Amino acid sequence: MSQTVQLPNICEFMNRHLVDVFETMLSMKVVGAPCAGVPQFEERVTGCVAFAGEHINGAVYLHLAAPFATEVAAAMIGLAPADLGEAEVNDVVGEATNMLTGGLKSWLCDSGAECAVSTPAIIRGSAFAIEPVPQVEREWLIFNCNANRIVVEIHVKFG
Repeated sequence: MSQTVQLPNICEFMNRHLVDVFETMLSMKVVGAPCAGVPQFEERVTGCVAFAGEHINGAVYLHLAAPFATEVAAAMIGLAPADLGEAEVNDVVGEATNMLTGGLKSWLCDSGAECAVSTPAIIRGSAFAIEPVPQVEREWLIFNCNANRIVVEIHVKFG
């Protein structure tokens, strides 16, 4: 495995990649924001895609406030937010998470850390926390899109 595959390198890649995905797929301007501690969440839709290989395992979580998740779905599908149901919003958040993790997978493979990705899963609510298992490193990446916050949570275990 390449020496460049460390959590700071993964975060650096994901900072660029999320901006690209939101601008290319959704025509939404996204900028990074400082992260001070564990973000607090309101009602949200969270997409999760895991990745696993011989030298690296982990997951990417995309947290979006429920109203913003509906805006994102409307932008991707091309419908008015009022015309979307929970299933469509879940599908789009899952697909956006899949695009983010798929890009990370390609970057990891190019860096010598071969891995595969899972299918997306969705979690909805406000009273949940995702806790990493022992020996898993976690990092939060925060972005702003107009008045909306995007949170990417990355869990990685090396070795």
